[in-house]
Amino acid sequence: MAEIIAIASGKGGVGKSFFAANLAMSIANKGESVLLVDGDLGGANLHNFVGLKAPGKSLYNFIREKLPIEDVILKTPANVDFVGGAGDVLGMAHINNFEKLKILNYLKRTKYRFVVLDLGAGTSYNMIDFFNFSEKKLLIMTSEPTSIENSYGFLKVSIYRKIEKYLMGDKRFENICKKLRSRSMNYQKVFDILDDLGQIDTAVKDKVGHLIGNYKVGIVLNMLKFKKELNIFYGFENVSKKYLGISIEKIGFIPYDIGVSDNLKRLLPYYNNVVDKNYRDFFDDVRDCVFEKL
Repeated sequence: MAEIIAIASGKGGVGKSFFAANLAMSIANKGESVLLVDGDLGGANLHNFVGLKAPGKSLYNFIREKLPIEDVILKTPANVDFVGGAGDVLGMAHINNFEKLKILNYLKRTKYRFVVLDLGAGTSYNMIDFFNFSEKKLLIMTSEPTSIENSYGFLKVSIYRKIEKYLMGDKRFENICKKLRSRSMNYQKVFDILDDLGQIDTAVKDKVGHLIGNYKVGIVLNMLKFKKELNIFYGFENVSKKYLGISIEKIGFIPYDIGVSDNLKRLLPYYNNVVDKNYRDFFDDVRDCVFEKL
């Protein structure tokens, strides 16, 4: 059974796909078998980061044309196996629940030790469910205020979705589920949800509290330019604990490198072609931290 590592972000442009591709290359460099999957069904571009001009066969062929998953796996110049997304196919961004489960179940049963799943930005149900299904969860952010705000929003929706799925089907909790989806009545703190659950069923409250306590997410700060930006880690950690009740694992940071754009323009996989070895070491350190902390 493969271990799925989901890479997500609250907004686009924070280097999520860049990070996913280089993490996969770093895992392969360690001697582990790894499959890199573009899970962005509405704007796939991960193939560019592993040296491919076009994704070729993709999840579209697997889902809609029912090709075996093995038939859509491509070899890449980055020395990692790859499954492309389907960003230019009408309706692919809105796959149904059966199609979503088919993707997840097949990825889980692949021959690879690890699957690195690069998710689309934002808080669609599909992206959130992909994220929650994965054994290891990573959120990529930068020091920009919009990235920080959207990263918190992504985590909030993810944990609330986890709670909602646990409560769904029990009519006693219909009002709580309704409030989880409501902007005007939405819970500001996860502890308020637990209080409401406790008034209905203390056993369920305890189970949801356990679910929240075991929800582990790693944070990577990308495109770091100044050392003082590391303070964002601590502020984000404190807010997440205070309002969402979850502990953030500070996985690491990636310094800004102008060479990233140059490599991308030439379709050169960054990890395998970076001039400064220190940048490759950063990815190896982050990789090891992911294995140890998540």
